[in-house]
Amino acid sequence: MEDVISHEQECALARRTITPSDLAEWQNIAFDDASRFGDVRAFIGPTEAEAWPLKFKRLTFVDSRNPSANCKCFALSTDHKLLAASFESCELLVWRDNLLVQRLFYQGHTDHVSSLSFSPVDHALASGSIDTTVIIWNTRLGNHFMRLGGHDGPVRRIAHTPRGTLIATAVDNKSVKIWDASNGAFLHSFDVSDRINGLTFSPDDSRLLVQLVDSCVLYDVHTHTHIDGLHHGLATLFAGSMSHQGDRVVTGPGSSGQVKIWSAVTGEELLTIGHRRNLANPLIFSPDDTEVLASCYEDETVAAYDSWTGEPRRVYSISQRAFRMAYSPDAHYVALLARDGGLQVHDTKSGAFLAKFESGEQSRDNKEIRFSSDNQTVLTYFPRGLLALYNIRDVLRLR
Repeated sequence: MEDVISHEQECALARRTITPSDLAEWQNIAFDDASRFGDVRAFIGPTEAEAWPLKFKRLTFVDSRNPSANCKCFALSTDHKLLAASFESCELLVWRDNLLVQRLFYQGHTDHVSSLSFSPVDHALASGSIDTTVIIWNTRLGNHFMRLGGHDGPVRRIAHTPRGTLIATAVDNKSVKIWDASNGAFLHSFDVSDRINGLTFSPDDSRLLVQLVDSCVLYDVHTHTHIDGLHHGLATLFAGSMSHQGDRVVTGPGSSGQVKIWSAVTGEELLTIGHRRNLANPLIFSPDDTEVLASCYEDETVAAYDSWTGEPRRVYSISQRAFRMAYSPDAHYVALLARDGGLQVHDTKSGAFLAKFESGEQSRDNKEIRFSSDNQTVLTYFPRGLLALYNIRDVLRLR
């Protein structure tokens, strides 16, 4: 059965052609040999300890002009139909349906691309660079139509509001700028106290969560006012995540301690969650925001808690500490990336182990893990390795 699935994957790739309708919508699209299947091992069984190995193919994304180059940043469009990435260069690659590629470079950046963000409304792509500029690209035509200048250093973070009205950019000098996404007009800026690790807008476009090394900052982008700072005492390597409804923020330390949930509107502390072995980041809300996941630093498990009461719900066992985690959009699965780079998938109702995939990378270097909108594939990003897609449906067919 493993060989059958591998054959199906390779045939699907071989049969894909570029149609006249593809070219009508994407003028410069090509295959470009930028999507490649590679062999890894997967494991299935009733538990991780009892799992047996299988042959498995994952899809990796590379720059065919420099296949050994590492992926430095990536972005998924809101509908998950487009994937953009840059590989230690001034160029950007945009994949459609994981296979067809549009290469963006004409009159573009003069130094490496360092951050990417898709607009949620028109598939426009914003790219930030070491050259201190942001370029807005038309991904269908393959050209750019706007530049955002005035940054004092490399642009490390970019985020669009969920409604596509605003763009936030962050640079190394600990400052954030807000722009009008429709015309590129600079609106305002503000400074923060430490290096910026993340930018997240609330669903109504009104508030911005700025994740710093040791705290989080809530900012009202309409009134240009600082709402509050979210702190964990002397905690370092701080992590924070906004709920999908945008009404709460969960935060936690990098090593061990307590998890806190805050109001994203006022900055008020709402709940503290403790654990006998202490909790740590990563931290995420479930798709319906009713529970939060936290890594248990000392006993190498991941615990799910009711996000309103703090009551424990279930525990996921994992061989080593989880460094990244993600729910599937339908909340049926949770994917956990362990210290050794193993990607584990569990059932969220029972907590049961379903499958494990070898990555060949250490997860301490992992930057992100995401489920696609079809709930069947998981995208992992290793800055020192490959950008890779795992189809969990194919493995679960073998259980």
